[in-house]
Amino acid sequence: MRIRRACMDDLDRIVEIEKLCFPEDVLFTRGLFSFLLRNVTALVACDNDEIVGFVIGYLTGRTGVIYTIDVHPDHRRKGVGSALLGAIEREMQAAGARRFRLEAAISNTAALNLYRKAGYVEGEVLRNYYGYGKDAVRLWKEVSNTPP
Repeated sequence: MRIRRACMDDLDRIVEIEKLCFPEDVLFTRGLFSFLLRNVTALVACDNDEIVGFVIGYLTGRTGVIYTIDVHPDHRRKGVGSALLGAIEREMQAAGARRFRLEAAISNTAALNLYRKAGYVEGEVLRNYYGYGKDAVRLWKEVSNTPP
């Protein structure tokens, strides 16, 4: 598996993976992905030149925000999510991040387990974050002052 910066040529595959990972009522639009690919940090994981996952995040002050992380269902539980998360954390930490923040659905136990294993700690509950009755939790991770 290889992780690299995402580019506009990756847009179709990113949108395809998003549709496999999330219900229609919370999908990011093609237009939003197009904007994000041009303006924030976006990385893709490739297996034999096929994109199997991606992560998008941005830096705000000293906080690295993990905006979304998606792994194709056929490639889950193979370390793709962990590799993507670690790669974007290293990149943002080198750019000055001293803590990280992300949100996950309370019902998404696989994602929560991934984040806990990576050192994230649950914070506040976000009621109706993904729509009525679909709560999320915000997770935080503090890092050292020394970039990797």
